[in-house]
Amino acid sequence: MNSQKRFNNETTRFLLQKIGHRNVFLLFATVFVMSLLDLAGIAIIFPSLQVVTQPDAAEKILAVIGVTSTALLELTHRQLSVALGVGLALFYMVKTFFQTALTKTQSRLLARFTADLTNDIVSHVLNARYSTFQETPVSQIAGTANSNTVHASLVLNALMQIGNESLLLIFLLFGFFIFQPFLALGALVLSLLTGYFLYVTVIRRSSKLGTAQNHIENIRYRLLFSIAYAIRDIKIMGLDGLFSARNNRVSHDYAELAWRYNLNNALPRLLTELFALLAIVAASLAIVFFASSFDKAGPLLGVAAVAALRVAPALGRIFSAVNTFKFSRPFVNRLIDLRTSLANAAVSRQDDNLSFNHSIELKNVGFRYGDTQILNNVCIELKRGESIGIVGSSGAGKTTLLDLFTGLQQTTEGRFLCDGVIFDPFTSRSMQKFIGYVPQTITLLDDTIAFNVSFEETPDYERVMRVLKIANLENFIASLPDGIETQVGENGIKLSGGQRQRIGIARALYRNPKILVFDEATSSLDTLTEAELTLEIEKLRSQTSVVIVAHRLSTVIACDRIYVLSDGKIESSGTHSELLLTSETYKKLYASQQGMEHDKEIS
Repeated sequence: MNSQKRFNNETTRFLLQKIGHRNVFLLFATVFVMSLLDLAGIAIIFPSLQVVTQPDAAEKILAVIGVTSTALLELTHRQLSVALGVGLALFYMVKTFFQTALTKTQSRLLARFTADLTNDIVSHVLNARYSTFQETPVSQIAGTANSNTVHASLVLNALMQIGNESLLLIFLLFGFFIFQPFLALGALVLSLLTGYFLYVTVIRRSSKLGTAQNHIENIRYRLLFSIAYAIRDIKIMGLDGLFSARNNRVSHDYAELAWRYNLNNALPRLLTELFALLAIVAASLAIVFFASSFDKAGPLLGVAAVAALRVAPALGRIFSAVNTFKFSRPFVNRLIDLRTSLANAAVSRQDDNLSFNHSIELKNVGFRYGDTQILNNVCIELKRGESIGIVGSSGAGKTTLLDLFTGLQQTTEGRFLCDGVIFDPFTSRSMQKFIGYVPQTITLLDDTIAFNVSFEETPDYERVMRVLKIANLENFIASLPDGIETQVGENGIKLSGGQRQRIGIARALYRNPKILVFDEATSSLDTLTEAELTLEIEKLRSQTSVVIVAHRLSTVIACDRIYVLSDGKIESSGTHSELLLTSETYKKLYASQQGMEHDKEIS
């Protein structure tokens, strides 16, 4: 119970903190005003009906509210009824206008809250360290950022509705206590008993339903992401039936929870109305059997009926809102957990104003993951304007070394120096500006070539064309009807592998980098395309410093210096010719790849 209360408090505190103190005040001010308007609308109905149905009641009612105008008192019953009708119509028109304006204010605040919360999560995602996405599935992050923020809005809306209806209920009961204390006491007791019954039988189940549905939604997102990633394999191997069956099972579980929640959400309103009706029937029977005079008991029964018809809907809406709060709370708690973990994984980047005029050095750099030493005492130097290659067999530590150099991971040992100044690529903004990165698999968005090169809404088209020309895509672009405005399809599905890699090179060049990093950039290409791209890379060496991480030695042969990585250490370094004489590992790599090339030629 204490844990549940803590989660309730944490959820409420988080939502109120995110929407802001000013907006919280504005929301609850609108709730208060709407409650007053509802109360006023109820309060004037009964006396108005009395004036219309009982001609002699007008003078008494006017005296009670302090109106002594002789002009009103001199009106005939018909004239007073007409005036009252016009007044009521005007009042309800004004009331409707204000309630519409207040509802608009609430709706806009809730919509902005949802958008701001989504932006906040995305901001935390973009600022989190890279390792976070190796530990947390992207599908879970996307699902939480998309679906759970909507539930946060539902919880906030439920809190407002609880506040609005509770105020209205308090005002109603207070008014009944003044005029009919016994009736008000009965309504209060009935409300409390109804609330307890609904909580025990209905509302308490909502948290479990919410937790279960949150779990199922995560499974749905994970499955859909898996299908999207593996669609090529699924089609080739005819696995569509298998994945369709998995999706059917998940969808069935989701539908089962959905109808249970919808029923659970409708029950408070239905049961509240039932109990109110039963209370009116019981009161009617009591009057029939026990009242001494129906003339006195009749109006009391009428008031009781009006009270029930107003109190029951308010109670129903309160219980439905509590139900929504309990159901959506697990979604919000997961959102809070995700946001907290992302905030704890935030990387604080520093504007260190590095220049890179001479060299970047790695001095005894090491990296440990848990108890495993992956890199140890790595020393590398990259001079301005030169090219270096980093080679080694699988598992040698090439990817980890590149992650440290590009700032994706943080070193656990050693240091980096830029022109003799110690810095950390993990927190350096300058290093981000220095590097143009070309990975093995180029990620292309479902947008135009221009956008995929620049990643800008309004790209510099002249610069886009210049880097596309350098990447040897000028003729290809000229052959397209829409040129650089051509849509590439999701992940560049409309392009060949070589074209995607060239767009990746153009993207890296667009930022005018001081260092071009090629991460196995040609390993997935055929021999001819690889040879063409290798020539393009060699041309770029005169314009910028180049770092090539490769398994195939053909892409690094022309480098000024090649570092051979073995078991997390630099075994040797030198030019291609020097390493063939001094490095056993390099000679074995070269010999094995020469044999592979020979086999390809024979085949």
